[in-house]
Amino acid sequence: MRPEPHNELTRSESAHIQREKSIIEQFCKIGIIKTNPLRLINDYLDDRLVSLEEALKPFDAEIDHLSYNIEEAKAKCHYPSEYKLTRDESASIYIYTIRWKDQCLYDHLQAAWRSQDRSKMKPWFKYLKLFKSALDKLPNTKGEIWQGALYDEAIKETLASESSSLYSTMTSCSPSNTGIVDYLQTNVGTKLIIVGFKSVNGKSLSDYTANQSKEVMLWPGIKLDVVRVIMVNETGSVIVHVVGQMYPRVSMATKPQIIEGHFECQNKGYRRSLVMQSLMILRSIIL
Repeated sequence: MRPEPHNELTRSESAHIQREKSIIEQFCKIGIIKTNPLRLINDYLDDRLVSLEEALKPFDAEIDHLSYNIEEAKAKCHYPSEYKLTRDESASIYIYTIRWKDQCLYDHLQAAWRSQDRSKMKPWFKYLKLFKSALDKLPNTKGEIWQGALYDEAIKETLASESSSLYSTMTSCSPSNTGIVDYLQTNVGTKLIIVGFKSVNGKSLSDYTANQSKEVMLWPGIKLDVVRVIMVNETGSVIVHVVGQMYPRVSMATKPQIIEGHFECQNKGYRRSLVMQSLMILRSIIL
């Protein structure tokens, strides 16, 4: 007689899949806008450095289960830290990466950013000061970091705009584009916009997150330049390389480089997707 699957094991596998999906999804949005988000928080550094509890006190009645998750963050965060983060600084990163069933801290903070309303950002000043203090102690990430999204004309227009500056938002990137492309192709579509960031002072949160993800934090307000645009012929996807403002900006209106090649996999039974073929060619070009 065939044994029934163990419910606990099934739930554990389901939770793991959901967690992995949640990690990848945070990289599947493009964190670039045409207005400097720092205008919403331009004097937040004037606030004094306080404990995590005090920093989040304005949200006690607004964010469900906040006090419980503050306690969890302070108990489980990476401390002592090899980079000399205080417990509160380390916990400020940890709680940012916790996702709970109701609207979590991350959801509320991102909603405040999207509102473009300084009055909604002001209650976050003490937390942002603590968070930034933590990030400043972490080393900058080397190499290119990645985000991706389904091809969208609005995103393309933002990146193509020559009359506006481009700025980073408070967002997360992946150190690899592979998982992003695989996830988007499987769940969304094959025509994508993939963005690689370089020289943007990205901070690796590895060891400091609640989900043990290889996540790189991009602070808002970094001025960006588009330095390379590549069209993937087979799918119409666009690969855009941006850097912290160091090099002359490349117009997306100029003729982009077009990739038509194919990656020949040694395993004949395994065919890579067209976008992944092109990304691998791209990687060999830029390294």
